[in-house]
Amino acid sequence: MLFRWLECERLQCMNNLVKVTTLSGIVSSLTVAGIISATAQAQPQSAPGPISAPNVTLKVQRSAGTCPQTIGLWWFVLPYEGGAEHTVVADTRAFSDSAKLVSSNKQVVEFVSPLRDNYASCVGQIQNKEYTFYNVQFKNKQAYFRVDLRKINAPAKEISYKTVAASRPYVRWAVAD
Repeated sequence: MLFRWLECERLQCMNNLVKVTTLSGIVSSLTVAGIISATAQAQPQSAPGPISAPNVTLKVQRSAGTCPQTIGLWWFVLPYEGGAEHTVVADTRAFSDSAKLVSSNKQVVEFVSPLRDNYASCVGQIQNKEYTFYNVQFKNKQAYFRVDLRKINAPAKEISYKTVAASRPYVRWAVAD
C-alpha cells in the first residue's frame, strides 16, 4: 500500500513537472517574441527608395526682385579613415533650365545658370554660417553656384570631379586630415 501511494505521488509530481515545464516554455517564448517585436518597432525605419528631394535646404537672402525662397542640395558624404568624400548636386532646376561650368581649379568651382523670367529680377545670396563652402549668388539675371574649399580648415582638400548632370551643377570633393 505504501509503495502504491509513493508511485502515485511520484506520477503526480512528474505530471506537475511536465505542466510547469510546458508552461515555462510557452511563457519564455512569448517573452522573447515580445522583446523582438518591441526591438523591431524601436528601430528607425529608413525611407523606401532613393532620395528624390534635396536633403539640405539653404535659405535665400533677397536684396531685390523676386527670388526663390530656398535652394536645395543633394549632399552625400562617404567617410573614410582620416577624411571623407563629398558629392553635392545643386537643385538649380527650381529656378533655371540649364547650368554651365564657368571656372574651376583644385579648390574652387563655379557654375552659372540663367534665371527663368519669373526670377530674372532676383538679387540675393545664400549666407549660411554652417556651410560656408557652398555659395549661391543671384545677380544680372543669373545664379552663380560655387563650391569653395579654401573656406575649410583642413590640411588636404581637393575637388576631384565637376560636371553638369541633368542640367544641374555636380561636384565631388574630398577632405582629409
